[in-house]
Amino acid sequence: MSLTRLRNRIAPLAFLLVLALSGLVGAQNPTGRPDEPSKAKKPTKAKPKAAPEALSVTLTIITDPAECSVYINGEKRADTNGEGRAQFLKLPLAHYTIEIRKEGYGSTVRGFNAGTESPTLVFKLTAKLDSTVAEFNSLVSSDKLIPPASPNALALLRDLTAKYGDRPEVAQMRRRLADRLVSKADAAVARITNEWRTIGREEIASAREMTATALTLQAEDKRAQSRQAYLNGVLGYRDWLTNRPQTQQSESSEPKQEEGGLLEYARSNLAKAVEWDESWAAAHYQEGIILLAQGNNAGAEAAFVKAAVLEPRWPSIHIGLGAAYYAQMKFKESLAEYQTAAGLDSRSAAAFAGLGLVRGARGDVNGAIKDLQHAMDLDPASALPYFNLGLIYSASKKEKEAAKAVEPLKKAIEMNPLNLEFQNSAAERLLNDLQKRKKK
Repeated sequence: MSLTRLRNRIAPLAFLLVLALSGLVGAQNPTGRPDEPSKAKKPTKAKPKAAPEALSVTLTIITDPAECSVYINGEKRADTNGEGRAQFLKLPLAHYTIEIRKEGYGSTVRGFNAGTESPTLVFKLTAKLDSTVAEFNSLVSSDKLIPPASPNALALLRDLTAKYGDRPEVAQMRRRLADRLVSKADAAVARITNEWRTIGREEIASAREMTATALTLQAEDKRAQSRQAYLNGVLGYRDWLTNRPQTQQSESSEPKQEEGGLLEYARSNLAKAVEWDESWAAAHYQEGIILLAQGNNAGAEAAFVKAAVLEPRWPSIHIGLGAAYYAQMKFKESLAEYQTAAGLDSRSAAAFAGLGLVRGARGDVNGAIKDLQHAMDLDPASALPYFNLGLIYSASKKEKEAAKAVEPLKKAIEMNPLNLEFQNSAAERLLNDLQKRKKK
């Protein structure tokens, strides 16, 4: 092999050897020892992606009244502010139970599905009226119903109506007060019928005011309407009897001297009372009294008969019917009615005064005087027995007997200053007739 060819074959091998040796030399440190192989770098971990934020809503609570406590799922979470508003930010989507509470009000609960319902909830709480109702009932029970009583049930009811309108509790209180007012008026009606001389005009007017107030509470209450018409009629009749000056009748609701006068005003109102409540005996009875005063004796009889059918054991009705029969000279029927009245009430001076009058008209003067004296003993303050005694004596054709009428007639006028038992003008006419007879 030629030298050239050998050199060519050795040269690449030498080059590779040099490279290998140079690598060994480079791997040594200054001490001559080879370096440790470098540690491999750990691969960098990729940062995890942030989880998406949970979906939520902002819930707004509005309450009426303001300053209510808000409970969510049974836990108190906030109070609404002075404007009745509270907000809950980032409320996760879920179903919640929202409850609103406030002292003195009934709590309100409702469910809320966050995400599917409007995020504004409005709550209107209903006030508890238990304590107010108790106060109202106490005022009614104490008869502190209307002014001038202070405090009074009517004022409290009006305040509640302004605040709460026709809430069931308020409506119930309205009915109760109206019923109580009418019942108070009925008590006055009983006194008008049985204690006519002692009941004052102010008491009658007060009862009428109660019925007027009742009608503001229950406008369609026929019972209240009939009582108001009745009391209007009674006041008109009383004013006619007592000749009450018209200058004192300043109120628009007072009886007026219209066409036909106070007596016709009274009659028309009693007719309305009967129309409103046909089953009310007191209205029929009082209508009969006014018809008697008008001279409509047959009409009075019919009214008293209706009253007697409704209340057969009411002595005053039989006394009125006895008077209607007497005015028509039906003395037998009149006597029977007065006897019925006396049997129902043995203490009724008016019943025995009527018996005396009828007995006298039938010629039994001694029996008449006996009945009239008994009436005087039963009620020394009544002028009616003296008036009836004067009627009996004045009817005598004997001058001396007729003259005996003067003293009882004068006494009757003196005892009847307000004309409440009869019109004094009738007794005065009898006295004038007696004076004329004496001069002849």
